[in-house]
Amino acid sequence: MKSKFKQVFELFKESKSFLIGSHVNPDGDAIGSMLAIGLALESLGKEVIMFSQDGVPENLSYLKASEKISKTIPDKQFDVGILVDVASPDRAGDLFEKARIKGPIVAIDHHRIENSEVDVVVVDEKASSAGEVVYKLLKEMKISITEEIASAIYCSLVVDTGFFKYSNTSADVLCLAAELVGAGANPWTAARNLEESYKLERFYLLSKALGTIKVHNNGKYATMDITQEMLISTGATVEDTEEFASIPRSIKSVKASALFRETPDGKVRISLRSKEDIDVARVAGVFGGGGHQFAAGCTIVGTLDEAKEKIGFEINKC
Repeated sequence: MKSKFKQVFELFKESKSFLIGSHVNPDGDAIGSMLAIGLALESLGKEVIMFSQDGVPENLSYLKASEKISKTIPDKQFDVGILVDVASPDRAGDLFEKARIKGPIVAIDHHRIENSEVDVVVVDEKASSAGEVVYKLLKEMKISITEEIASAIYCSLVVDTGFFKYSNTSADVLCLAAELVGAGANPWTAARNLEESYKLERFYLLSKALGTIKVHNNGKYATMDITQEMLISTGATVEDTEEFASIPRSIKSVKASALFRETPDGKVRISLRSKEDIDVARVAGVFGGGGHQFAAGCTIVGTLDEAKEKIGFEINKC
């Protein structure tokens, strides 16, 4: 990993302009990682554009410098492209995919990557989050961890570890969290904005979604649905569904779960969760998605019922 860090560091040193992106519908790891690497490069005097096709979710706007993240990309050429928490330019949106990047694209990630579409991959599947990988890179680069960078990486950690309760919470992760708090990250600020600032509409949506929970396979597999009608009638948004995917998994007998969310363009977005020995990344991979053993996702073209049948068939193989 250190040799890969050195390769990236040399590339960063010799380049002047950077376009940084992440996946659409960004979560705290995506935004936190983007801000951390973007602010670090700015501290080196580099020209940086941070791009998110869907902008910054409201609950992440507390992060300082989040206003620097743009939903547009200027019509200019960039020396280097950087992707965080994702390794495919197409998953960052059309604008990123079409951007004029003359040099290599670097992916910094912690997900299992089967087929990379970028030039340089920095991946650590054992890391809790992309933010943790970014932190290791910044330390190798001798970048000073400012309060803003610490807060961004802390956000990455708590989002992807479920505030330090998921199986990816290791002693190293907790030590890193302590370092970040020492550098200025504020746990209460993060918790207040991420866990205690929900809109009322979210709860209206949740009440409807809970009514769709069904268990299958003798209680070992659970599903929950979010339809377009639910979103429209409650006034909720896709952002409000963050963390819904973990709810059906919390049923005692359940080993794997799936949240099915209709999209306006005739597709179904599936968020898969598991515990113990079920590898949902394998299930997602069948449909062109990916992730980790215990958390993965994919998109299927078709109706809700069609998507549920296809995912159920693959779950039965596990």
